[in-house]
Amino acid sequence: MLEKGSVEFHFQYPEFPLEMDKIRKWFHIICSMDNSTIENINCIFCTDEEILEINRNYLNHDYYTDIITFPFQESPIVADLYISVDRIKEHAEELGINMEEELLRVLIHGLLHMLGYNDKTKEEIQKIREAENRAIALFQRDFRSESHYYDKVYDVVRMIPPGKVTTYGAIANFLTLGSARMVGWALNQLKGSLGDVPAHRVVNARGELSGKLFFGPNKMKQLLQSEGVSVSNDKIDNMEGYYWDPYLELK
Repeated sequence: MLEKGSVEFHFQYPEFPLEMDKIRKWFHIICSMDNSTIENINCIFCTDEEILEINRNYLNHDYYTDIITFPFQESPIVADLYISVDRIKEHAEELGINMEEELLRVLIHGLLHMLGYNDKTKEEIQKIREAENRAIALFQRDFRSESHYYDKVYDVVRMIPPGKVTTYGAIANFLTLGSARMVGWALNQLKGSLGDVPAHRVVNARGELSGKLFFGPNKMKQLLQSEGVSVSNDKIDNMEGYYWDPYLELK
């Protein structure tokens, strides 16, 4: 039996960094401000194709969307929220904002529907947007950690010397937080725009340039070779010779 007041997260999409405990508390606070409570909410992260199938089968809509809310009970709230991570990534890129900000907006949008907000008319859209903004401002004020997970990853990557490489898993082990996949997700948010974060120096455990698509044709390989790293067929030659272990170097 599910615990009363639970907010659960399910990944049908590859797992990514998500501050679950903070989002749970945030949901409960927003509901209490509206004199409502939660019995159980399931947040299910899926792909575009999965949410399109749900939209067709249950709502008779033939288009992609970012979230579909299934309300089972109004008070206390019982609902399933299906969220397309593909839509969130695309919208964030179009708007020029961090993916996490767009994710928070979509999550709270689903909760606000359960609290009686609609988005059919201009007036309703304005009201739900204002409520989203208030909720996100509250999250940023009360729950934003001083050092976000992405920033911790970027700080480690900045320490990798030219001519050396490390792996996604090595960074995850050093941070004792998340997984190799989550480190990769954080670096993917850079979209190959390096700034002062030399993301080209991070490869997978086999020495393969698995992040090359985010740099453009051959750019990751060229950056590594310009620093003296030997690369053949998109793979580091003599990985052991170039390997930099943050656990050994920074502990």
